[in-house]
Amino acid sequence: MPEGLLIMQWNDRSGIEVIDQYPEAIEEKISTKTLLQIYNMHQYSRKKGVAWLNLESINFVSYYSGPQTNFFLVLLLNILEDPEDYEEKLELYADELLNAIKTERYEPNFLKILQNFKLN
Repeated sequence: MPEGLLIMQWNDRSGIEVIDQYPEAIEEKISTKTLLQIYNMHQYSRKKGVAWLNLESINFVSYYSGPQTNFFLVLLLNILEDPEDYEEKLELYADELLNAIKTERYEPNFLKILQNFKLN
């Protein structure tokens, strides 16, 4: 089961901004350098979509909303999990969360979302 989830956005003035995270301590596991690598990985293609990477003993899959909104949803996995197994669900939840942010109805229940990522 995934270990955590965070939403971040690129800000031209300040760089990466973490908007929300679950659990609160998850940001301690991911360095600013890793967050920038996630950003750069998506900026290479500049296309909306999913990417994944094992980095510094961190395993994650991330969704990028595209250059118009610059939101990133990052699902932190344990090192043994296969990121490919989570791509489809991540896209589904990302669209849902990003729509909630845009319409200012943003009150995600991260614990429930993470439990829904549990593979059968």
